[in-house]
Amino acid sequence: MGRISQESIDQVIAANDIVDVVSSYVDLDKKSSHNLFGLCPFHTEKTPSFSVTPLKQIYYCFGCHKGGNVISFIQEIEHLNFPEAIHFLAKRVGIEIEEDEDERWQYKREEQKLIYHALLEAAGYFHKTLIGKRGEAARSYLTQRGTSISDWRKFGLGYAPDQWDMLYQHLRSRSVTDAAMSKAGLITRSSRDNWIDFFRDRVIFPIIDLSGNVLGFGGRALQDQGAKYINTMETAVFHKGSYLFGLPQALKARSDQLIIVEGYMDVIALSKAGFKNVVAPLGTALTLQQARLVQRHSKGALLLFDSDGAGENAAMRTFEIFSDIGMKAGFVLLPEGQDPDDYIRDKGPERMASLIDNSYDRSSYRLALAERKSRDPESGSLRLLEYQDIALDILAEEENGVLAELYSDQVARKLGTGTERIIQEIDRRRGHQHAGGKSHSAAAVTDKAADMIAMRQPKFRAESSNDLRLLRLLAEAPGLYKRELDIQYVDKGRDPALLEALAGMNLAAPVRASDFHAGAFRELASLLLADAEAGTLTLATLLSRLQQLEAQLDEKDVNNSNDREKQKIDEFQDDLNQIRESILQDMSSSEQDVAAHLREKSYDQLFRAVRSEQLTWERDKRLALFNYYNERDESDKAEQAKRQASVYTQAAALVRHSR
Repeated sequence: MGRISQESIDQVIAANDIVDVVSSYVDLDKKSSHNLFGLCPFHTEKTPSFSVTPLKQIYYCFGCHKGGNVISFIQEIEHLNFPEAIHFLAKRVGIEIEEDEDERWQYKREEQKLIYHALLEAAGYFHKTLIGKRGEAARSYLTQRGTSISDWRKFGLGYAPDQWDMLYQHLRSRSVTDAAMSKAGLITRSSRDNWIDFFRDRVIFPIIDLSGNVLGFGGRALQDQGAKYINTMETAVFHKGSYLFGLPQALKARSDQLIIVEGYMDVIALSKAGFKNVVAPLGTALTLQQARLVQRHSKGALLLFDSDGAGENAAMRTFEIFSDIGMKAGFVLLPEGQDPDDYIRDKGPERMASLIDNSYDRSSYRLALAERKSRDPESGSLRLLEYQDIALDILAEEENGVLAELYSDQVARKLGTGTERIIQEIDRRRGHQHAGGKSHSAAAVTDKAADMIAMRQPKFRAESSNDLRLLRLLAEAPGLYKRELDIQYVDKGRDPALLEALAGMNLAAPVRASDFHAGAFRELASLLLADAEAGTLTLATLLSRLQQLEAQLDEKDVNNSNDREKQKIDEFQDDLNQIRESILQDMSSSEQDVAAHLREKSYDQLFRAVRSEQLTWERDKRLALFNYYNERDESDKAEQAKRQASVYTQAAALVRHSR
């Protein structure tokens, strides 16, 4: 798909009334003057908590807190990305989508189409081979692992025969070109420079996206030679660190939690046992992109990894990734030496359900591991001093005071001592940590690093952001965007040069994108102000612009970005996530109608706050430059920065206090 024109997006939103669209999936009843209610399609419930507001063209569930506009509804319920949802809705009402395609983009799209076709043909061939005569050994292996033909069909499993070029010859007979096969990662050059199959004598696990496209394959060797698992190489459509095995199947469970396991067979075993909401990374440690994918489709993650040293370390690393993006994650601890597949076959689904229901947070998981590792392997008795030392260090790192006290009590009982003694020792260890940390931190910050920190704009929090409040109010009353500020200049006693500089800043002008926090907010504000000028800004439009920015971010080639670019992309994504969460939270408690004069008063106050905050930030930048140049005895540059800082100080004060 090319870039969809803004006109087409607006046309699609306008032509698809949210009540009509949602009613195709949900029975809606009018229970208030403003809203329609029905049973939420995204989670199981008996009492309707899913609301649709026709006036605002939005939906919101008070149970699972999912909400948005007509596009996000289709994305969620049909498991589509933003462009696919636009096409889906356009087709529904017979609108022709306008897409901008240059030659490069058109070539890429055609290349992807050929790759997808080759992969689909290969998936069909592998599956037929599995259930055919040549697949006997693979079927025997899968049967021994406790799976059946219904599981093979559900996940599209297959078998690559132990021949050099059987897939290659089959695809050629289906008119698939060598170039398409090669670009799809299905064939490779041999030492004799002829084409041979990449997967041979392996059980095949297809990686399928939410649109049903086959992206690539994982292959498990049947013989004990070579790598046990291999994956399709990186291609134009397959990036190993960007997708999850089993995601399309897991989302059908409509759970607000995803269980993360390590391997393909773990996903299949758990699914067969009734745990449908299970996914796995593609043969590697979970990446940041995969964590964001989990975050997009669930509220929390449970980490169910192999119970060995490697699995426990992987679980902790994965937890830290989820923690970094602000997502809740917990741990399921299996008996030592077991993996999820083994445990289900040995103990059954009921015992697994009990482990999942009694999952651990970070500290309790670490304490459980500490207890396990501190037990004597022969007698099973707890080596108290060893356990005490590890447990106290863990508790000293627990930031939640309630949890720290709770776990202190548990540790005290295991050690046969009082809780107060444990808490005292924790406080003592925390004191040592803080003392050491402070000294280390001070030594680590060089003058240059301090300069860089001073020049970086403070991180915003969407839930307390005046920027977001202002944009939200504009979406409710877009005509306000033309309002100017009442700025009262007092000429007496002011430097003429300062007055000239202030006048040139046009402080009374209507709101502009540069008033907003740099990054995601400014990008979003730029789009919304254009909508306001065009007379098309609504709350539904605000949500669609947010979706556009997210879709554009998804198109960025993170794999070929340097570390700084990746960091900027991550920060931008974090900001978008915050904005989305804050908007949805606001939707659940927003008032239906606000008097016009109250809106104007609120707008003026927020507008002043936003513009003065940005001006204050500009002042802070100049002060940082002043300090930087002053320390280096560059007096001319320092003086210039000081004068500029003074201008911004006066400007911020004028905006804040003029009436």
